[in-house]
Amino acid sequence: MDVHIVYSTDCSGYQHWQSISAYYSIKRAGHQGPVTRVASGCKPNDQKRILSEVKKIDPTQSRFRVHFTPSFAIGGSYKYSNKPGGLHHWITNTNIKEEVIALIDPDMILLRPITPELGEGLTAVPVSNDRSSAGLVEYIDEHGTIMVLRKKKLPDLPPRVEKGVAAGQHFGIGTVWVLSGTKDAKKDFKVSNQLQRLPKVCGKESPCLNTPHDGAYTTREQAESYYSVGPVYICSTSDWKAILPRWNDFTPKVHAQYPKLLAEMYAFTMAAADRQLKFAQSSSYMVSDAKTMSPTESWLWIDEYGKSSSSETLNLQSVCGGALFNSLPKETLGRIRNYGYGKYDENIDAIQRPLPVILHYCQRYLFANHTFAKRKIDHDFFRCDGEPLEFDIKEILNNQLSTTKVEKRTAFMICHLIPLMNMALDDYKSDVCS
Repeated sequence: MDVHIVYSTDCSGYQHWQSISAYYSIKRAGHQGPVTRVASGCKPNDQKRILSEVKKIDPTQSRFRVHFTPSFAIGGSYKYSNKPGGLHHWITNTNIKEEVIALIDPDMILLRPITPELGEGLTAVPVSNDRSSAGLVEYIDEHGTIMVLRKKKLPDLPPRVEKGVAAGQHFGIGTVWVLSGTKDAKKDFKVSNQLQRLPKVCGKESPCLNTPHDGAYTTREQAESYYSVGPVYICSTSDWKAILPRWNDFTPKVHAQYPKLLAEMYAFTMAAADRQLKFAQSSSYMVSDAKTMSPTESWLWIDEYGKSSSSETLNLQSVCGGALFNSLPKETLGRIRNYGYGKYDENIDAIQRPLPVILHYCQRYLFANHTFAKRKIDHDFFRCDGEPLEFDIKEILNNQLSTTKVEKRTAFMICHLIPLMNMALDDYKSDVCS
């Protein structure tokens, strides 16, 4: 079953290059379904320019598409509301044939395709305490390939995404709004502050309310188990059609009480609770913050690069060895090869170790005189005379003697994001410039 991947952007050059990078990583990861960029607030000349470029990238418009919408920015400055507004506009005005839609952010790069399969045909195996004390479980297929990582105490992993069953990346945000107005609420959510009146957002009879009333309501346990979710969101198309009107309606109401970055994310989880759409949460969709010790990201798998059954190494050869300015590290290529998909070097031997699905580069990564920060990338990076990002593998590996766990993770991101950006530039030139 094909999955339709979609992401929301404004019309800035900053998100334009991200949208192109995301597309080429999705294609290279082996994704088979269409990819749609929803671009909000573009002027007519910008629409014409973007559409012309998209047609050069994919003349058939069968793989890469763009959908233009008005701006849904709140107050002209909170552009994250373009996400629910733009997607609602897209799904209302588009004939979507795929049964499953995955929403990612434009600052995400795929290593593995997003699929509707979850626990189908997999065996749950607890992660031993000598690997992690965080209470994790891996799901392994019949060939011994590790497919999923998640917290052990979560509800059972359903077989697949279908109507009434959704999936997404585990984020620690579900209990924030559900505890609003209680003694356990975080600072911005105390009784005298911000989201103290959930009925103002959800309505007086909504299941998203956190106190008993005549109808269903959301408990802290339910919020932790089903609604502590963030991108990637994977739902059936019919469930998207049910949740998007609520997400779009809730976002300005949440923002009015909580005018901060995560307002639209809280609004999404509240809309999911309102529709009682339960999400199967996994850690293996993403790595992002190299400093986090939260088990909700799949850094365990990266920390174990170069680790044997009896020892662990923090040196950088395991996460960066073999990388070039336009080629991934050897061990990563072997791990990708083991999964059996992706358009990479087929001469690499398979390594039966796991990989996250997505690299989410929403942080700044600095190591060995290398920096990857999305706000530092030239907005016109993708052009026919564009220069690749600089990458010196020798300088990186020369720093390995003093490496900490965080430095190893940071080096992993540097040694993947820069080559992947440069590979995307090569692909772009092949499609657009030849």
